[in-house]
Amino acid sequence: MNNQFTPPKSELLLDVDGLKVHFPIQSGIFGRKTGVVHAVDGVSLSMRRGETLGLVGESGSGKSTLGKAIMRLVTPTAGSIVVEGQDVTHLGKAALKPFRRNVQMVFQDPYSSLNPRIPVGKIVAEALKVHGLATGDQARDIVADIFRKVGLRASDMHKYANEFSGGQRQRIGIARALVLNPSLIIADEAVSALDVSVQAQVVNLFADLQAEFKLSYLFIAHDLSIVAQVCDRIAVMYLGQIVEIATRHEIFTAPKHPYTKSLLDSIPVSHPGLRKAERVLLSQDVPSAVNPPSGCRFHTRCPVATPECARASPKMEAHSPSHSVACLNI
Repeated sequence: MNNQFTPPKSELLLDVDGLKVHFPIQSGIFGRKTGVVHAVDGVSLSMRRGETLGLVGESGSGKSTLGKAIMRLVTPTAGSIVVEGQDVTHLGKAALKPFRRNVQMVFQDPYSSLNPRIPVGKIVAEALKVHGLATGDQARDIVADIFRKVGLRASDMHKYANEFSGGQRQRIGIARALVLNPSLIIADEAVSALDVSVQAQVVNLFADLQAEFKLSYLFIAHDLSIVAQVCDRIAVMYLGQIVEIATRHEIFTAPKHPYTKSLLDSIPVSHPGLRKAERVLLSQDVPSAVNPPSGCRFHTRCPVATPECARASPKMEAHSPSHSVACLNI
């Protein structure tokens, strides 16, 4: 059951309810199933049109798997994904083609996601060809226009990926996602591989494109300082589950979950004297998603955990119309 704030249906772009993605572990020559990776385990969230929702958490929390499941690059184990009123959870290959025209992804590595043997203009134009939107001169004109909008020159279309810097390659990745004029773009750690100065440029580009094309973003990142610049709301994910979701202002000024507080305390500050005296410091490593802890999954590292936390799994509870938290000690 989705207990978070849900926009009116006319505004609703994405509605994920109880989503699970489990990967079987197989071993031996017969591929016998020996375990399950609980990558995403009961996630519910929604997005309105024109919104940027940040998804944050440590490496291994399931953020990228959630993004790929929404994109239907991986198959959900349970739950539902509804995009613009259409349930896409179990769409077949033929039905996925028009769906993916409307939902695109910008990947983390701007080099490995580009074919080094094909000019970048053809890489971007390929989407137009596959979806039967344009070919020949018309496709070239569309791609040239998109290149200019992402800060590249039309003459760059004839170059190969190795001729560009990391920031320029990511702009090409954005152009490839943008050329189909989608409603939703999933940006999976889209700036984490870039230099800090280039990160700011690409983040500003995302904001400019959103204003021009009325885009919605699911912005996946592990760095809260990045999502603070672009996101309207932020969902905090830990070991396959959402533990807190609220507006950007509420997350940064009044975080409630101990894990969210620890992520905020890990953000570097410009001067050591600005660091608050009491910080939420985490002990131990992230538990395995193969055998997650009982009860609250965060209790093995939580500084305020009680014995009850190991027994009962907290449900997402609304503390305000826009702020929901899953914690037994709030």
